[in-house]
Amino acid sequence: MNTETTDIVSKKKMASFSLCPFLDSITQSTFQLLVFYYYEVELGLATFLVGLSFVIYAIWNMINDPLIGYLTDKPMRWSKKYGMRTPWIIIGAILTIIFFYFIFWIPFDISDVKSNPWPLFLYMITIKCLFDTGYSLYTTHFYGSFGNIFRTKEQRRKGSLLFVFTGAGAVILTLIVLVPGIIVTGDPSSYTRFALVASIILVISLILFIPGIYENEDVRNRYLQIFEHLEKQKMPYFKFLKTTFAQKNFLVWVVAYSLYVTANTLHFTNLLYFLIIVLKADIQAIQIYSMAFFLSFIPSNIIMSYFIAKKKSPVNSFIIGLFGISIFYFSLLWIPNLTLLYLFAIIGGVSTGAMGCVFMYMISDTMDEVNVACGRHVEAGVVGLQNFFLRVAFIAVGVIIAGVHIATGYVPGSVEQTELATWGIRIIPGVFSSSFCLIAAILALKFYDLKGEKKDQLMAQLEKLGL
Repeated sequence: MNTETTDIVSKKKMASFSLCPFLDSITQSTFQLLVFYYYEVELGLATFLVGLSFVIYAIWNMINDPLIGYLTDKPMRWSKKYGMRTPWIIIGAILTIIFFYFIFWIPFDISDVKSNPWPLFLYMITIKCLFDTGYSLYTTHFYGSFGNIFRTKEQRRKGSLLFVFTGAGAVILTLIVLVPGIIVTGDPSSYTRFALVASIILVISLILFIPGIYENEDVRNRYLQIFEHLEKQKMPYFKFLKTTFAQKNFLVWVVAYSLYVTANTLHFTNLLYFLIIVLKADIQAIQIYSMAFFLSFIPSNIIMSYFIAKKKSPVNSFIIGLFGISIFYFSLLWIPNLTLLYLFAIIGGVSTGAMGCVFMYMISDTMDEVNVACGRHVEAGVVGLQNFFLRVAFIAVGVIIAGVHIATGYVPGSVEQTELATWGIRIIPGVFSSSFCLIAAILALKFYDLKGEKKDQLMAQLEKLGL
């Protein structure tokens, strides 16, 4: 029998669980960096249609994410034996990997895409929506299980730090090794080869993190007992929404984090355009950029985790990071060469490390506050709502990037662009991304108060309610 209790998590289990973000980070960093560029520049789909596909995709996500969380946040036939969330995590991960590959593998001839763009346009929408359905199922239950498996403050701090390292490792592998090592600009088939290699790596990571997501008997029983106790007091979905949105800290967190994700998504989606068009570099430049970023990101994570997040409120580290990221994005408005880009990437890495080391910590705290307000575990539903807001990032990609390209006369596939089109590529991170992070930092600084005595009272309420 497994002797592990809900309050004691072995190092082996924590290490295995920390591999969950590997799949998340590889698929999302790839999606942000390559998909818009691949379909607009490499495949030749009209800019307007690429942008429209991102808007449709985001709308689908906004409907899909909260409903998946709410509909699957209850025991199934397998729950007593396999756990409340473990099966959903595995099913979602498998679907995510399959449809991730199909994003970059087009199973029909697209040689006439200029004269007949509709088959590729419809394919792009369909595959992205299928991909997100699997991704939503996976992330909803993976993030939802974190707070229930890692119960203590110290476990959450360490778990959050490990998550950041794993996610960073996945992005490093993607940006420093896989993308520049496999992809050749101008060769669409190289993107398919990249997706195949990445998918194989993701399958291996899935096998390795299964022991970490396993819910022991204590965790399973706690879910089931609470659900059975409250079954006669079912919470209607709209009551759940009303209760959740009444929690100020959840609103502050989800708005601030959504602004950051939107800023980051815009930057990454724009990065290849910035390197190739503005700085006249090639795709290999992303290697040094990524190394500069992550060599500063990793020590920042450790320092901020131990000396700020541990001794003071995690939100302090979150706010400091957002201000720094805003400065980094603003620098892209004027940086003239690769050397300065690499130097400012260090500021971006330090700042992202400060923010990222408390990511899972703050998610768990805000979820706990919602759980207390609802009187039951609603983590999957909360993650679904959070994902609803995060999908604004893809609307921003569709509207801002496509809009800027069209308004400034950007010519897809051409290295030589007008001065106006070049400025448009600079404005995307330098104005939009920078402003979003600055607003997020101010919101968190002024309104987030789940810390100190209030946080201690919350933990006492959770204990009292048996949650």
